[in-house]
Formats: sequence, C-alpha cells, structure tokens
Amino acid sequence: MERRDFLKKSGIFAGAAALAEMTLLRSSFAQKQQADRRPDVIFIAIEDIAPLFGCYGHPVVKTPNIDALAGRGVLFKKAYCQVPICNPSRACVSTGLRPETTGVFGNSTDWRKRIPQGMLTLPDFFRDNGYETVICGKIHHHPRYFTDADEQAQKRENRMWHKKLKATSKWNMRPPLTPKAPRPDWLEEDHYIARSLKWGPSGLKDAEQRDGAIAHAVAEELKEKHDKPLYMAVGFHATHYDLRAPDKYFDMYPPDNIALPNNPPNDLDDVPHKYSTFNTTDDKWLNEKEKRQVIAAYYACISYIDTCVGIITDAIRQTGREDNTIICLWGDHGMHLGEHSLWRKLTLFENAARVPFIIVAPGQAKSSAVCNRPVELIDVYPTLADLCGLKASEKLEAVSMKPLLEDPARPWKKAAFTSQSAKNRSLRTERWRYTEWGGPENAELYDHENDPGEFTNLARNPKYAATAAELSKLLEQGPKAVSIP
Repeated sequence: MERRDFLKKSGIFAGAAALAEMTLLRSSFAQKQQADRRPDVIFIAIEDIAPLFGCYGHPVVKTPNIDALAGRGVLFKKAYCQVPICNPSRACVSTGLRPETTGVFGNSTDWRKRIPQGMLTLPDFFRDNGYETVICGKIHHHPRYFTDADEQAQKRENRMWHKKLKATSKWNMRPPLTPKAPRPDWLEEDHYIARSLKWGPSGLKDAEQRDGAIAHAVAEELKEKHDKPLYMAVGFHATHYDLRAPDKYFDMYPPDNIALPNNPPNDLDDVPHKYSTFNTTDDKWLNEKEKRQVIAAYYACISYIDTCVGIITDAIRQTGREDNTIICLWGDHGMHLGEHSLWRKLTLFENAARVPFIIVAPGQAKSSAVCNRPVELIDVYPTLADLCGLKASEKLEAVSMKPLLEDPARPWKKAAFTSQSAKNRSLRTERWRYTEWGGPENAELYDHENDPGEFTNLARNPKYAATAAELSKLLEQGPKAVSIP
C-alpha cells in the first residue's frame, strides 16, 4: 500500500473513531440530561394519622401547610390502607404486594424476609434507577419489633438507602398526663396500652422534638447539591401514642371546646366481632375530661406535624425544586378517637381503614383537585415509578394511579380492600363498606350515603340481601375482580 493510500485510510478510521466517540459522549450527555430532568420524589409518611385536616373538611384542626399542599395536587377523599396497623401497611406500600401474599398482618413479622427473590422494594427500585435514596424518620419498623429478624434482612434494609440523615432531638421536658383512675386489673403494668396512654405538652421547642428535628434535617439536606435526582423518604411520628407536642399546639385546642363522638346507645350490639382490650381499654379507663384531653392532644400533634411539613415544602420552594418535585403525603392507617367507643387502630371500621393521601406532581397531575374514587395505598409504588418515567415490575400486585391523577373523575376500581388478618377482611366501594369476620355468616354492611358513621349494620336486613351477597362475592374474588375499566 502506498503511503498516500495508507494515510487516507488512517484518516478515515480516525475520523470514524472520533465520530463514534462523539456520538457516545452525546449519548451519555443526553442520558445525564434525561436523568437530571427526572423529578425528585419527597415521600412523606405520617404514623397513626386519621384524615383530620382542614382540606379534608375538619372544622377544628388547623393544617394550613398540608391544605396548601393539597391545593397544588390531588387529594384522595377515599384512600384506604391494606392493613390498619403500622408494619404491614408500610410493607404493602414498600413492596407493592398484598398482605395475603407476604403473610404480614402484624407488627412482629419481618416483611423484608417475605419479599420474593429478585423483587425490589420501592427505595431499592429508585436506587437502581439512578436516584439517590435518603431517609429521615420512621419509614419501616425497626428490627427490634420483629420476632424473626435476622442479619440478612437487615442487610437488605441497609441497601435501600444511600444516606440516613441524623435528626437529634431531646427528651420531653414536661411529665405527661396519664389516666387518674387506677390501672385496670386486666392490664399488665408493662402492657403497650399502659405504657403508651400518655399525652400533653412536651415543653420543647419545635426543632427540639423529634419531628421538628427531622423536618429541619430534611430541609438542610435539600439545600445540598446532588448529582442524582432525589428519592427522599420522611417519616413523622407525633400522632402515635404517646401524644406529645410543643406547648403552643396544645394552646390551639382547649379541651373544654372539644366535642366527644356522638355514639348511639348500644352501638356495637349489631357487630359480629368483639374488639380486644387494645381498642376498648382507653374508653373504660379514661374519664370524660381525659378523653377530651386526649383528642385535643391528637389535634395538637397533627398541627405540629403540619408545621413540619411546611418546613420541608418551604425548603423545596426556596431551593428552586418546586416545579420538578413530586410530593407524596400519606398515613399508614387511620385512628379511632372514641368513635364506636373504640380507640387506636386495627379495626375494620372506616375510622381505622381510611387514610389521608395527597399527591403533587407538577405538569402530570391536576392541581387543587379532589378524587372521590376508592384508592389503595398499595398503588403508591407503581404510581411514583410511572410519574418518574420508570416502569415498575409486572409482578407487583398494584397499578399506577397516574391516569387518576390526570382525571380524578375517571372510572376506577370498584373497591378498596383492607384486612385485619387472612380471614377478617373488608372492602369499601364508593357507597358501601362490607366486612366479613371469617365468612358471610358474620358480616357487616354499611351504607355511606345514609350512614357515614357506620352505626347501622344492614348485613342481616332482607332489604339489602342482594347487596350483601354481591359484595361478599366480590370480597371472595379479591382485588383482581375490581380491575380498572
């Protein structure tokens, strides 16, 4: 080969190599730009929180920051947890799997060991899709609560997070209020109820108490520069017994002004289930004055959490992230505050199953919209993935709610499912709540159009036999029978 031909061909090869390298660089740059454009996700979980916010129509509780958040997104009026207690509810959200699949119905079962091999949790999914995953506060139960925890499961938990923020708080400065009456004979001194039935002002400043410290730690983290989009999980706690908040929030709710639930006489006589001391002890132990104090304390804790939410949303706005940040605010389950003479959680009434749920997704969801379709928390996982342009696994037992965010009035699932155990199950349609304790022979049926308090059980009323039979069949068929139209 002559020198001229050699140089010519060498030049062609060099040019082709340079072009290939430039194409690769452009592709990498385009991929980085695409990643940079991916929205941040702020995932706010609130423990033991009933939807008692201003934006949900509550006449007393003040929640200006959460109300403002709802004004930017979609508020779900009929959102339901899959199990009305902390650990299994959070497991459903984090796995996109139903409790009947994982077998997780209580707080002592390690959900991390029951995820099928190869399936990713929600934070794992975002981590593996180029997000920086950050946690502050309670998102999952601590392994000390699990009777079957092991080192391997904890390693799986640790892998979910790039970073765990520290939020230093102080012990309460003021002693709590407790029931004046002696502890009931049937209640052991170290029983959870005996230990947790406490309430009152903490004597701390906002930032000194746990949730305030969490909010400020998150706000500071948002000011930092991040090379990847953020998946930030934030867990607030104050509405979990014992009910403590800084003094000024208690000043907002004088107990003498608090109304007690108006339960009909013999309210539970037509309910085919006897609730345990977990739900009934507070009503028997507390006097009327103390009940008002406990409800006021719960309201105070909600308003304190609202302030903490405001700290985070202010930081998002101040750092210029507002137009490219998805915010998902939800509660792990509801709470009884004396309705049906029951307290706490783990019932199959509306009070325990219904949760607050708000999603803000700029450019992808309606703003200041209210959705009245029944929705389920289990669907959070694929929804957040979809909003971020990512495809979640088809093995999830959940669906993306993005279509509902775009059109909150569109047809949706026929019902939302909530279980207390594998045998005790409930479903909620737009009009009805139907519950079975073991089977249709022990059922409850409530008409929410005429009985929103769920006081009159219609399950044995011949007039509603066809409705009860139809809903019993739907409950037996399960979630697959309520597919989206």
